[in-house]
Amino acid sequence: MEDPSAEKSAFDSTAESETTRKVAAICTACGKAYASEQRPDGTVRPIGQRTGCECGETSFEVIDSEETAFDN
Repeated sequence: MEDPSAEKSAFDSTAESETTRKVAAICTACGKAYASEQRPDGTVRPIGQRTGCECGETSFEVIDSEETAFDN
């Protein structure tokens, strides 16, 4: 007999991956960079850091790859 919750979990993780995108972001207080996820509503959450930055801040800004290009 199949577990219906297992099917739901697989669907939920697929839906979540379609609604978030992986980004690089920096803490707005101390500038520490994190691999993060950006949700459709614009919120940014560091991956693996449930409580936010090590400094205690929970506000992050996405690093724009065009602004940080190393062409020079």
